[in-house]
Amino acid sequence: METRIHEAEGTLALIDSRVLDKTVAYLSSRITRRPEVALVLGSGLGDFASQLANPIEVPASTIPFYPTSTVEGHEGRLVFGTLKSDGRESLPVLVFKGRVHFYESGDLDSTTYPVRIAHSLGARVLLATNAAGGINPSFSEGDLMLIEDFIDFSFLNPQFQVQPHTTTHFQTISGRCLDTGFSKIIMDSGNGLGINLQRGSYCYLRGPSYETKAEIEMLRRIGADAVGMSTVPEIITAASLGMRVAAISLISNLAAGLSDERLSHKEVAETASRVKQVFSALLTETILRISN
Repeated sequence: METRIHEAEGTLALIDSRVLDKTVAYLSSRITRRPEVALVLGSGLGDFASQLANPIEVPASTIPFYPTSTVEGHEGRLVFGTLKSDGRESLPVLVFKGRVHFYESGDLDSTTYPVRIAHSLGARVLLATNAAGGINPSFSEGDLMLIEDFIDFSFLNPQFQVQPHTTTHFQTISGRCLDTGFSKIIMDSGNGLGINLQRGSYCYLRGPSYETKAEIEMLRRIGADAVGMSTVPEIITAASLGMRVAAISLISNLAAGLSDERLSHKEVAETASRVKQVFSALLTETILRISN
């Protein structure tokens, strides 16, 4: 799947816009309220979508030009609805059950296309989640980490898709991408629920291979607390579009060299299942607070 048709450079932005318009028109015909909050669910975390009231589910396979995920634990559904708790109701929410990673297609357009869809539908807030390997030795499997900073080792810049014909040197520092007010809401939500949130820096690598012990040691020395294969392209894109952005990592496993266990996707799924109630409570409270 490609969201851009490769013709003359001067027509790329126009063609891309037309493709996006078709996707958005299809989804608009399926929903009754436009979303104001978008949530991306990482590996093994898709069960949260079942918390939505009056859900409208749209399989990704039915959406024009929508990229298809091939990774286990990324179901490929868009779910529209609201969250309700203790007499409170959230703004309309769009939940992406699963994501498309860059390593699946080598196409950055596919990776960031869901964010652009959410923005075009009306969402002005993005909360991205992922399952990550823990590098900080004080972390344990099952911890939740608020991403306060990031290291982008993909050497890709999704901002060029938002502003494709510029020669500007972009400032992609996380202080500009990650909304401190939004992050504070997440911390306050965790404190109110008695959840001990970790905080730290997330390192994004293209994948799909897990890192070697030597690579993890390098990342630890340069300041990474967790490592994964997603999220950074999405939050850079969202911030470039003017959205409020925050991100949370589930420390689903300890990275190579920090545990005697062999790394596997099964371990990620098992950890996500074990902490899903805490994770769901944190997301629900956060989205309710940012809605009011």
